[in-house]
Amino acid sequence: MASTLDQTLEIIARIDRAVTPEEICDGLTSFTARFGLGSMIAGTMPSPTDRRRQQEQHLLLSGFPDGWMDRYLSQNYVHIDPVIRRIQSDLAPFEWSQALPYISSRTASVAHRMFGEAREHRLATGFAVPLITPDGAIAAISFGGERLELPPEAPGMISMIGSYAIGRAIELRSREARRRDAGLTPREIECLKWAADGKTEWEISVILTISEHTADKHLANAQRKLRAANRAQAIANAMRLGLIL
Repeated sequence: MASTLDQTLEIIARIDRAVTPEEICDGLTSFTARFGLGSMIAGTMPSPTDRRRQQEQHLLLSGFPDGWMDRYLSQNYVHIDPVIRRIQSDLAPFEWSQALPYISSRTASVAHRMFGEAREHRLATGFAVPLITPDGAIAAISFGGERLELPPEAPGMISMIGSYAIGRAIELRSREARRRDAGLTPREIECLKWAADGKTEWEISVILTISEHTADKHLANAQRKLRAANRAQAIANAMRLGLIL
């Protein structure tokens, strides 16, 4: 049986290979489901005046049931959620039940209604990991499910993996922003990545199941958008921007 460290490193390696937020979520919940936590969400903390659209911009990973997220955002529960309040005042990982003292007397009825509705979406309990992002923002990753069965070593493992996942999610978001700024399509980036590995247009066409002409066109477009004099410079520029690794 794999050791605790081996299991943790295996999930971290899977997260490191993820190229979409969905793949990060899948990697996380494949691990936390064994503790009864099959759903998760992660993001930075919104300001007290943020409305729904602004709240959505704070999300880094969204793996809670769609129906619950729609309800949570439409009701502005983020502004009365005791889990959020505890995250903003205490950076130690905690079970959701430990956030109950943070319920305000003014919003107690709404908070209890929120927890009742969460249970209807199979989110009866959970575990949250607060942290600080590299740019100093308060963030957290929160796992939920119908039961919570945490052996002594689990909180530390979840905290380590969760922190790594948020870092990876921030990296992917930053890369996507750079891709949009450069104007490259996902397919153009994919062709550049294979070209950086030394593949020819023909080999790229076979790998991506496209014609050799199409592969060459994608590479030419990428070179033009990156304002590169040749393909080697295009690859170098893409690496500098973090579009390919």
